[in-house]
This record gives sequence, structure tokens and C-alpha cells, in this order.
Amino acid sequence: MLGAPLAIAVLTTSLRSEPLLQDRGASGTWQRLLQLQTLASVLQVVAQPDEEPGGVMALLSRRDGTRVASLTINRGEGGDNALGPQVFDALGLLRTEELLVSNRYYGVDDQYFTTAVDFGFTKRPEEAFERWGRDEALRDVVRIIRINRPYVLISRFQGTVRDGHGGSSASSLLMRLAFDAAASSTAFPDQLREGLRPWQPLKVYIGGAREDEDWTVRIDPGEYSAWLGQSYSDMARTGLGFQRSSVSAANSARHNRFAGPAPAYYTRVGSVVEAGARETSVFEGIDTSVRGVYRAVRQPEPAGMGPRLAAIESAVQRAVAAFTVTDPSATVPALADGLTATRAALAAVMEPDVRFLLEIKAQQFQSAITTALGLDVTAVAQAVGVPEPTGPFAAFGPPAAMSAPVPGQTFEVRTRVTNRGSIAITPVAISLETDRGWTVTAGARALAALPTNASASARFTVTLAADAALSSRPYFSRASIQATHYTLSDPAQFGRPAAPPSAVAVVSYTAAGVVVETRQVVQRREPMLPYGDVLRELRVVPALSVRVAPEHAVVPVSAPSKQIPVTVDLVNNHEGAIAGTLTLTLPATWRATPARRAFAFARAGERAVYPFTVTLPTLADQAYQIEAVATTSSGRYTEGYELIDQRDLELRYLYRPATVAVRGLDVQTAPGLRVGYVMGVGDQVPAGIAQLGYPVTLLDGAALASGDLTRFDTIVTGTRAYAVREDLKTSNQRLLDYVKGGGNLIVLYNTEELIPGRFAPYPAVHGPRAEEVSEEDAPVRILAPAAQVMTWPNRITAADFEGWVEQRGSKFWASWDRAYTPLLETFDQGQVPQQGGWLQAPFGTGTYTYCAYAFHRQLPYGVPGAYRLLANLLALAKRPPP
Repeated sequence: MLGAPLAIAVLTTSLRSEPLLQDRGASGTWQRLLQLQTLASVLQVVAQPDEEPGGVMALLSRRDGTRVASLTINRGEGGDNALGPQVFDALGLLRTEELLVSNRYYGVDDQYFTTAVDFGFTKRPEEAFERWGRDEALRDVVRIIRINRPYVLISRFQGTVRDGHGGSSASSLLMRLAFDAAASSTAFPDQLREGLRPWQPLKVYIGGAREDEDWTVRIDPGEYSAWLGQSYSDMARTGLGFQRSSVSAANSARHNRFAGPAPAYYTRVGSVVEAGARETSVFEGIDTSVRGVYRAVRQPEPAGMGPRLAAIESAVQRAVAAFTVTDPSATVPALADGLTATRAALAAVMEPDVRFLLEIKAQQFQSAITTALGLDVTAVAQAVGVPEPTGPFAAFGPPAAMSAPVPGQTFEVRTRVTNRGSIAITPVAISLETDRGWTVTAGARALAALPTNASASARFTVTLAADAALSSRPYFSRASIQATHYTLSDPAQFGRPAAPPSAVAVVSYTAAGVVVETRQVVQRREPMLPYGDVLRELRVVPALSVRVAPEHAVVPVSAPSKQIPVTVDLVNNHEGAIAGTLTLTLPATWRATPARRAFAFARAGERAVYPFTVTLPTLADQAYQIEAVATTSSGRYTEGYELIDQRDLELRYLYRPATVAVRGLDVQTAPGLRVGYVMGVGDQVPAGIAQLGYPVTLLDGAALASGDLTRFDTIVTGTRAYAVREDLKTSNQRLLDYVKGGGNLIVLYNTEELIPGRFAPYPAVHGPRAEEVSEEDAPVRILAPAAQVMTWPNRITAADFEGWVEQRGSKFWASWDRAYTPLLETFDQGQVPQQGGWLQAPFGTGTYTYCAYAFHRQLPYGVPGAYRLLANLLALAKRPPP
């Protein structure tokens, strides 16, 4: 059920990846001892990844032992990607994984998301509520509060214009509304029918206050931690640096250490407990002790519960007293007593909120014992029959590499448990918890008592059913990028960063007379040269992945020859031989050459690309579809996946149907244009240019520095190129000389790294707070209707600005030299008209254009007006026929 208690969420988060060094051994044991001394909990709310106040979260978690949860409203789908071409949903998967790595440094226990999708930058929280639906977004936030049941809610943002982003403001406003709604027995009663219970957080805070303003509590993550060897803010900056797809996050974090105070100021905006106007902690006025749990949940304490709760606290204090850096396992006897006391208390507790908190405490005791022992658990899948390593280095021999399994496959899972503490343990059981459609047979095992540095092992044979679930598929998806919420294939997974693992090894063992359980995700080994092997979560994939390129194709109706080159990319995941036929399903009268292609693979991991040419005898100004179908003796395959694969991140799969969305387009082009393109932050503008019929050459550093630029009629610098291409800055004068000699240079939207006084022919103002027009339906006025770029080869009208995606444009110039001519005017609601988004200037005998309108968003989705505008921009190198 959706409403089932998620006390296991604390453990589930830690299962996702190997713990940091700071969370192992003595330092990891100390971290868990801090957690055991308190029931304090917070839920931190932001709109999107990289907004989270990591330093504050790290201080609360790593210094104070607070159970820290993070609610990120969306996954950052609407941002730019500094790592590659993935945008929208693919970028959302990437940024989710980056955030999870950051969370390890922040010390986050639970990460949640709503179903809302990032639709891009907005200035107004009202627009966010219009897109997401205020009640629908609030419903999600309330559900997460009722699941996690935190003592305190914290927002980084104020909910005002000061936040700088309407989505950020909306996240704060939603949190404040949810503070009351989560406690109401009449708000969202469907959640209560599912089994969730109302929950009243005790306090709520907003951030963003300044030192000279009215604030309630000062939190300084600049405080130095001797056991971490750095401040909490520096620990968090290291984590934030893994959010590499966001240029601003990566640049401002990993290599930007800062010693000294780094205070943040928070204002209390709601409370159901007594607290002063100035507080020393967000928990002031809240009893966060185990002994005070009934006071915290505001319920009467039953007779006899006091001694039971006191026994838990006493055991924790004895564990703290026993802790030593040289032997963390010396804490295990006291921790075992604490676990026993917690289980005894749970057996006597009837109040559900107290049970919830004590169940988490029991898990924390088990985690502390496992960490103190240095217990190492591995569970790795590999092909059946692979022999164990032998010889003098057998202990160092890893399991063999294995591809992701497919339905119908049989393989092994080999588990190994090693006790590295000074206290002997006895394994009780090793088992596998698996997804549906898995048949598990236990094989050889050796479960003897384990003294220091001894190991036990177990082996399992697994057979996947022919209809086993494809656990590599995200549980959330949307049919169109225009949808502002994901649809959940499994509502029980609501809020999770990703679908749960396919298989988990569960190890039970006895330590100091108490049974303890620990869990480890089953993984597989995969080569990643030159870095060696990596361990991936074991996820089930289809036997064949079928992908097509392009996914969107635009064909000018006026083109004399109407053809679409289509390539079908097949990846075989089936172990052993597989063969079949590949065809395209086409509209009537269209023809594919060849009509079909045979394919055959001998082993898993093989890949082949098959080209087709689709001829279009008839084409109108409308939408069409092409579908690729791979047929084998076992069935038809009509979808594939894109691998979201970046170093340090878990591998993720984005599934898409194997279809090409074709748009016949009424667009005219200038014949014979040759275009050079300087790629910036990954985008698909070059593919859009190619679909207009123009050959595109990507320009590298050598081409910019010494190549013949005059061979190009037009050169385009891509989105944010000045932020990521130092070679562009170095060779910029050559581009200006190219323009002066008659070239056509188009500079697409750039952040503040583009300094017009240095890189453009005439001065202008373009700073760090450059304006943007985020409403994609914002009104547009053509300022120079007679200019060539508005009349040839296409006459531009208001209709060309209909159906835009996500935004009009970003990073408009604020002011400019008279040499520039503004061509368009647009503005968001409440914004003054903006003319700095498209500026054109003659320079020598050529033309320089700064165009901040979002072509990189429009072209991949076939927005007709964007293609017509781009065709005119590219044609500025030519002159209309007389």
C-alpha cells in the first residue's frame, strides 16, 4: 500500500552505493552513535537539485545526529546539461543520481521527489502552481511529510521574489501550507484511506534571512569537525561538486574551500511548541531524547514505558563510553543491549507514532553494530559455472564480469560476509529478496562462527521467468515533455529516487547474543577501462534494445528531394545467439530502402547500427510517424533505452519507443549554405541545422585557432559555449575577423562568461543576473519587420512563436551600443519589455548576431517557427534574389 510505513527508508538510501570512508570504521561508528542519542529529525525542502543547503544538512546530520530527509520537488529536467546532450527526462535521471551522491556527503538519510516535473525557469510561484496545480503539488508534499514524519520542516527559500526563482519560492510556500495540511484529518483523505496517518510537524522554518534582519536561529556549517577533518560546509561542497551536469554547481563547489564562519539565518514561521524569539537550535522547545518520545508526539506516556525507554538511553551512553578509535567494535556489547531494549519497548508500544520512531531506532542500532564490526557484505551476480579464483591470490579474485540479465536467463549470485571486528559473530542466514518472476535456489554455503577477519559465503542460482519485470525501467514516466507531472507505473514507489533494487542479499547474524540484520544490493561487475571494473546494481533489461535516430525529423515541404536517413541501433542483451529481421512501419506511399534488414548476434553486449533511407513521395505540413520493429522467434521489440552513464553515478536507463516523429514543415532555405558549429553545453542545434538540408561541421580547438573559417557561410556558437570552451575565448578574435571579412556569426544564448566588451564587436551589458523570459507563450513583438532576417527566405509572423517549449529565451543583454539593432521584444507577466534577446549588428562586411532565444529547446521537438527563424538567421550570409 502507498501508506505503508517507510521506516526502512533510512536503510534503503544507504543501500544504493558504497559508503564514504567517513561513514566506515571509527568515524562511521561515531556517526551512528550520534544518531542513536537523539530522535531529532528534519525535512529540508527545495525545488530542484543543487538548491539544497548541503552545509546546513551536513551539520544537522553529522554533528547533531539528526535524521535528515530531503524533499526535492522536481528532478531538474528543465535545466541545461554541461556533460552531454541529455535533456528533459534523461537529464532528470542524471541529476537524480548526482544528487544522491551529494547526499552521501551531506549525510542525508532519505531522499524524496514529488511527481512534479521541472518546466524551466520561472520568476513567479504562480506560474509554478499553474503548471503543477497547487493542490496536486501540495498533495505530494503532504504525502511525503506523512510518510517521513519529521519533527521540523526547513526551507532554504522564503517564498518571495528574493529567492530568484519562482519554482524555489513555490517550494517554500508548499512547505508552509503542508505544515498544517499534513496534520489535518480532512486534508487529502484518500491518503488516510490508504493507511497513512496525519502528522503535525512541530516547527517550520524558512531560510534566506540576512544577519541584520529579523531571524530566529543562526546555523553555521563553517564550524570545523575534527573527526571529519574539515568543516561541514566544505564536506558539503565536495558533495555538491558531483552535480557536474549543472555548470554553476560544479564550478562553485568542489574546489572552492572556505575556512571560517559561513552562517545561514532561518526564521520560524510556524510552531506548535513553546520557543523563544531567538533560538540556539531548530529543536529548541522539542524533547528529542528517546526518553521524551511521548512528549514529542504529544501523547500520554503509558505506565511502565519510562524504564523501557531509559534502558535504551543507558545502553547508548555505555556504547559511547566504550567507543575507541582503535577498536570501534568494543561498542558492540552495549549496542546489542540497546537493540534488545528497543525491541522490548516495541513489544510493549501501542501508540503508532512512537512505534514508527522506535522502529527507526532499532534499524539505527543494527546499522551501528554492523559498522562497528566493519562487517563487509558483497553480493555479486555472474554467469553460471564460472570457477572460483584459485592459487595464492584467490582471496583477491573478483567475480567475473556479467552483462545485465534478461527475462528467461539463469545466473548465479555469490555472497560473502567478512567480520573485521574484534568480537566474533555467527551468521544465522543469508538469503535473497527479489523482484517478481525470480526463482532462487540456494546452493553451497558455509556459515560457521566468524572470528576477526573470517568470512562466510553462500551461493544462489537464479532463473528469471520469461515475463520477469524489466527492473531497469523507471517507475515514473510521461508521454510528452508538455506534461508537468510524471505518471507512476507503480504508485507504491511514490517519492523514491528510483525503483527499488531487483535483488537484495539479506544477512542475519548473532553478535553479543542478539540477532542483527544487514542488507546489500545485488550487483554485477562491468569493465570500465582505464579505471578498472565497476559494480552496477543488478537490473533486468530486454533481450533487444531498439533505438532510432533521429527521434524527431523535420522535412521542408519545399525540398526538391524528400528523404529521411534513419538509423536503427540494436543492442543485444541475450546470452547466446539471437537473429531476426528489422523493418520500418511507414505511412502509406512512403518507402524504406532497404525494405528490411536481417540481423544476428552471437553473444550479449554486441551492437549493430542499420541504416535506412526513407523516401517521402507525398508530404504535407503535418505530423507523421515511423516505427522500427525488430522481430525474432521470441517476439517483437519496438522500444529501446538510452543509458544514463556517468562516472561515479549508478547506471540508469531511459526507455523510449523506437519511433521517429516526422514533421512536414513549410520552411524555405537558402541553397548551398555551409555551416560551422562551435558546440557548447550539449545541445541538438546542429542536428536541427542539418535537417534544414545544410552540412554542419563541428569546430574543435584546432579549427578555431588555425583553420580556414572563410569556407563557412555561417558560424554558430552553441549554448553557453563561452562558459565551457576556453578555446573559443582564445580564438575569439579570429571569429571577429571572420565577421569583419564578410562572415555571418551567430552567438546563441550564453551566461556571464560571454563579456560583450571583450568578445563581441561592440560593447554591451551582460551580467550574472541577465534577464530571461521564461513563459513560452509570452507575447512577442517584431521590432524590425522589414529586416532581411524577418523576411527572407521566410516571412516571420506572430504565428512562428506559437507552440514553443519551456521558455522564450534566456540571458538577454541589458543594454547595448547603438550599432546593434534589436529585432524582437518579449516579456513575462509583470516584467518590463525585453529587447536584448536578439541583437544584430553589421561589422566590417559581415553580420554579428546575439540570439538568446531558446532554439536548443525548440529544435529537438520540431517547433515549426523555430526552424523558420533559424533558416533566416543562417541565410544572413546570402542576399535575397532581386
